[in-house]
Amino acid sequence: MDVLTPAELDAIENNPLGDALNPIREALREADSTLGSFQLDGTTDVVEDADAPERPRLFVAALTRLLGIFFGSEAPTLLASRTGGRDLLSDLYAVRSLLRPNDNRTTDIAYQYFRPLSRAVIRRAPDVEIWAAVVHLILATSRSTPPPSAPPSFETPITHSSASQQGSEQSRQVIEDRVFEEIRHCTHRAVEGFHEKYFQGRKWNRRANQIWHRAKSHYSDGDRRWTQLPKKGTEDDVCKWWLNLQKELLANERTAFFRSSGDNRVGTEAQRQLDLFVKLKRDGLKHDWKHVLVVGELKESDKNSKALWLQIGSAVRNVFAAQPTRRFVHAFSLRGTEMENWVYDRSGPYSGAAFDIHDQPEKFIQVMCGYLMMNDEELGLDTFITHKDHRLFAAMSAEPRTSKRKRKLELDANPIAFQRAIVCRGTSCFRARDVGSTELDTVVKFSWTSSKRPPEADLLTKAHERGVKGLAKLVGYCEEVTRISKLREGLVFGTPYKFRDVPGGSGASASQSRLGGQSLQFSSPSVGSNASRKRKSVAETSRVAKRSRSHSSLRKRGADESELSYSIEAPQGTSLVQKDQDLPYDDRILRVLAISPAGRCINQFRSVLELLEALCDAIKVHRSLYLDGKILHRDISENNIIITDPEKSDGFKGMLIDLDLAKEEGKGPSGARHRTGTMEFMAIEVLLGTSHTYRHDLEAFFYVLIWLSARRGWALSRAPAPRKSCLSLWFTGSYQDIARVKRGDMSDQAGLEVILDEFPTEFNHVKPLCKKIRDILFLHRSFTGTPKDPNLLYDPIIAAFDDAIAGIRAGDTETRLEEIYSTI
Repeated sequence: MDVLTPAELDAIENNPLGDALNPIREALREADSTLGSFQLDGTTDVVEDADAPERPRLFVAALTRLLGIFFGSEAPTLLASRTGGRDLLSDLYAVRSLLRPNDNRTTDIAYQYFRPLSRAVIRRAPDVEIWAAVVHLILATSRSTPPPSAPPSFETPITHSSASQQGSEQSRQVIEDRVFEEIRHCTHRAVEGFHEKYFQGRKWNRRANQIWHRAKSHYSDGDRRWTQLPKKGTEDDVCKWWLNLQKELLANERTAFFRSSGDNRVGTEAQRQLDLFVKLKRDGLKHDWKHVLVVGELKESDKNSKALWLQIGSAVRNVFAAQPTRRFVHAFSLRGTEMENWVYDRSGPYSGAAFDIHDQPEKFIQVMCGYLMMNDEELGLDTFITHKDHRLFAAMSAEPRTSKRKRKLELDANPIAFQRAIVCRGTSCFRARDVGSTELDTVVKFSWTSSKRPPEADLLTKAHERGVKGLAKLVGYCEEVTRISKLREGLVFGTPYKFRDVPGGSGASASQSRLGGQSLQFSSPSVGSNASRKRKSVAETSRVAKRSRSHSSLRKRGADESELSYSIEAPQGTSLVQKDQDLPYDDRILRVLAISPAGRCINQFRSVLELLEALCDAIKVHRSLYLDGKILHRDISENNIIITDPEKSDGFKGMLIDLDLAKEEGKGPSGARHRTGTMEFMAIEVLLGTSHTYRHDLEAFFYVLIWLSARRGWALSRAPAPRKSCLSLWFTGSYQDIARVKRGDMSDQAGLEVILDEFPTEFNHVKPLCKKIRDILFLHRSFTGTPKDPNLLYDPIIAAFDDAIAGIRAGDTETRLEEIYSTI
């Protein structure tokens, strides 16, 4: 094939599609037959009939499934991009955007480009021919279809989080793209008062001034430059000069600047080479992220400054992951001789005015000394936890809103949960015990929650007063340790910095999704600040809800296959992206609470049975929280479910934690923005802007089950885990992209089967459970609608878990479980 290179032909041969296309051929054939004869000019000759609206829907659905199969193959990552992207996989993302159900471009041009590929699959063409058709499709659509422009927005869009990438997925390119999605709308530059706040009026300024007087011998007033710094020095030259200056002027400080080399990089899991960074000298020559105090990156003056900032952001992400209770991180960039000083906190990065180190030598020395002389608080280290004899302690009130009785706890040094992201709640949890006790029976949680949301402690108290069972109990609390507005006190912020372009794979539209088609009855998100736009969104949502109520029904399996209809709750516009009018940034509050009993994060399950029992009990807790407590959790993920000892937790083997994003039923929008989230567990409708209902939390529980089986389950297997997973598409791309992938994965048997094939063999008996829950949640492959009667979903889902658990205990096989489910 002339469009494929010899290397690409080898890659295709070594990664055959095999039988993966078999399940899709009949759907493609059926969809193709509805479009009429295919003309040489690329048009179709279609007979008008009453079923005409079904033709595009069928073809779009079939093509979406087909692309899903391609995404699951290794081949597109080994084939070159035809549009300047990273690989052919990135090209396929753009192609998939043509299949938006409500997009007129699909009707006008997309079918003629997709149809040759469809025909090649239908007639069982060789893999080489199929991939050649894919390449022709990419080339044709990239030439003929201009990229969609992002819709105007008066709102800061919801952003991605880099929390999903772990282990080998933390490649520099992927992480930098995700970091950019976090910071693109909350970066501030040249913040007024920055240098005065962090580098002036400090106890160490007198020492820094003495260092400056000694440094003058290295500076020429006549030439206005540092004499030993080459005029066009490389990064190596600058680092050498910097470290020599430190050796002569700052040799007696407790901290020092280091440079990581190729054979001594920073970290173990996410290794990086840093140009310069600060750490304590006593921490030795081996570099670890938990020791990094300040991050520095150097680049030549002609290098892209945004790329430099993303390198810094990627490093800061690792610092926050290794030091999860860190309040903020100092960083700096040196581009040529222009220095820019940064601070990263949980609401984003901000910098002072850039300056030339030759033109302002005293300021440069002051900054250099500052990074080495700052105390722990000035460096942004955690000061709530105290350290004594290599042990960690925390003291807090025993009850909310009281300081009468303090509880002192000793914390285990290793967190049981933390977030791999910068702009987020930064939730981290540690097992703890009362001082003098031997049992780690408490969990201490640190979290930067929105100032617009009610404290989690209030909701926990209300839940227990209302008789909710299986929820962790509050045993200690600090309502406010500090807040972002306090940390940024004295600074003057303007509007966020506007980046000129977007890295590959993420467009401006990535965060500004305007929903796809009416055929699937998705409601539009209300993200505009204009009141008339909001009213229009609510009106459109109401019309969608009416159509949904008129067409939704629940089919109950039985001898007579009778049909049971249910009423649908009307969805509301999302409240997750309300504009904060008070500040140009999100004001987050650092809160600490202690809860009991302690447990293991559910991703640390030790058997399939333990996993299912914990998940089942967590769903029961969710039902009680919603029905008895009138509180909706809204943040179901693998980090918010714990495995507990039933003897110490009212008989529950699994419990829910983290009500930071929970909402009382009947209460209005909190007014807070939810800027980040755990993408892989978000329900399809939530990804597309519909506000949360209990059904979306149940969908999230289902995704947790799949995720833990396919991604974490390999820890129980003797076989090696697959190098790549199709579940990476659950946190890759825009919100619309992820929703479309999940919709494809849930819409047909083949989509789910591809995922289930990634389960280790030890999880074979979980597969029928997944199929059953899919059928319960996505009745008749419907992706919208929440029954007004919650038990119509809770009861059959819990029953499905109970049957699976009973089957495992009895040693039943997968076949037996299939028989059990077929009779429900």
